Amino acid sequence: MRRRMSAPTVTRLAESDWRVFATLRLRALDDTLGTHDQQYRQEVVFTAAQWRRRLRAHAQFAVRLDDHLVGLIGAQRQSVDSVYLYSLWLEPGMRGRGLGHQLVTAAIDWARTQRVRFVTLRVDAANAAARGVYEELGFGVVDASAPSQELTMSLNVG
Repeated sequence: MRRRMSAPTVTRLAESDWRVFATLRLRALDDTLGTHDQQYRQEVVFTAAQWRRRLRAHAQFAVRLDDHLVGLIGAQRQSVDSVYLYSLWLEPGMRGRGLGHQLVTAAIDWARTQRVRFVTLRVDAANAAARGVYEELGFGVVDASAPSQELTMSLNVG
């Protein structure tokens, strides 16, 4: 008998969720950059206070599927007029199921509550899947920095 999967839910992580946030963030860094990357090495030694501070300073959204957190996105107030989204990540086996769309939508909804005019992000120009999610939601390219191969994308929400 096949077990029925529950519907995915996206939640904003609270400061009290610092342990699950730390675990998920380190999994994401390991998957995308590897354990030898400077960013991973820096965050793997974060204290509980540092993880809590990150959750206080930035909105972190996670997607849950069948009692497992399988994806993450961060959002932070960049200026009076904008929120910056960063580090969209999904477990490799969870990609292509629309979960990224749900995470980005939750972050955009939060940005609207901040009464900003724009939501911005950067994406690797070669990451067609992520670009597709952003374009589907209305983001447009505003800057293509050739040296870094990153695109800056923006969405007008105000």
